[in-house]
Amino acid sequence: MKYDINHEQLIYPATIIRGGTSRGLYFHADEIPTLEEGQAEFLSAAEGKPDPLEIDGLGGAQIVTSKIAIVRPSKRAGADVDYTFVQVEPESDSVDYNANCGNISSGVPLFALDRGMITLPDGEQTIRIWNTNTSKMFYAQLMVKNSRAVMMGDYKIAGIPGSGAKIFLDFRDTSGAESGKLFPTGRVKDAITMEDGSKIDVTICDVANMLVYINSAAVGYKGTEPISELNANKQLFERCAEIRGKSAKLAGLVERWQDGKQLLLPPVCMVSPAQDYLSSSGVVIKSNECALIGKIVCPFDILPTFMGTGSCCFAAAANVPGTVVYEMLNNKIAASFVFGHPGGSMEVEVEAILNDDCNKIIFKRLGFGRTARKIADCSVYIKPETLKTLKTKIKVILPKNRCNLY
Repeated sequence: MKYDINHEQLIYPATIIRGGTSRGLYFHADEIPTLEEGQAEFLSAAEGKPDPLEIDGLGGAQIVTSKIAIVRPSKRAGADVDYTFVQVEPESDSVDYNANCGNISSGVPLFALDRGMITLPDGEQTIRIWNTNTSKMFYAQLMVKNSRAVMMGDYKIAGIPGSGAKIFLDFRDTSGAESGKLFPTGRVKDAITMEDGSKIDVTICDVANMLVYINSAAVGYKGTEPISELNANKQLFERCAEIRGKSAKLAGLVERWQDGKQLLLPPVCMVSPAQDYLSSSGVVIKSNECALIGKIVCPFDILPTFMGTGSCCFAAAANVPGTVVYEMLNNKIAASFVFGHPGGSMEVEVEAILNDDCNKIIFKRLGFGRTARKIADCSVYIKPETLKTLKTKIKVILPKNRCNLY
């Protein structure tokens, strides 16, 4: 950290990377403040808070563009780098350390190689990444040339124009990322009693990230509606907030379900049967091109694509008999789980070893392909008075299960 020439602003090195269908700021852990030194305020200022439009920073007033990766060489046996994911919430003063992000994860190997944290020979390589948010290891398989990640290729993902080199992210070792259990309640399906007396079947699954799955029909939707229609329905968000809060309580994340309403985790995933629908890119996704349709409901909007880590959780739930997702598949299990989302479709490779005890199920393979592209190496300029006056709420679930978050 240093001051600019007039000693008015603080300067920090940063890299901007488009990882999957998200965009984030990537920082070396040793070059930014620690949590104790005001890291949350620094990250908020870098994104452009307190303005919800984030015009005075590098965020984009959306969940998918207000993301951050903090990376450093790992001292942990068996890991190459440590990585912390941080979500700055555009429409609130919260800075969330609760979960990992699969899309932003795909940019971690690019950043680590570029910054010389690891050196690898040419060819297909695997980088072992320890996620400090969940205290879990995941693996990035990618092509390397001249000890840099290859970015150009012919692999395409929905929601991103053009193509790039495939980065396969394998989350097979991430069961119990938030709760310590694949199914936090010990059951593959639970019934939530809503405040209006109605009951909704849910599956709370925790692998790579914790999600709660419901049938879209339970909240009055077919699942093919455009995002604009869903985002305009305040009742939908209120109902999903109640489902999220009560699921968080069932999962042991909060004592009062009302407190869980304010969390990003576990987001509600509305699941629908396969059917023809129009993606946000204008492409018609046919019913025979996907097994199911999933839409992620965040506190303030519907995600325009789908969480990378959430896709692993989706595929895991689809492969376990008795879950809401499995039952909507007509009890079919497939090694390649292809599902539709608002931006298009996505494939997850999954191989599960089932067990009568749902929390003893393990995965031999659980992952998906992404692309990533470095957009800029830059310096972020921060006004010192912003760091002093910015109000932030740091969200960390179950800190006893976390390692040092820098």
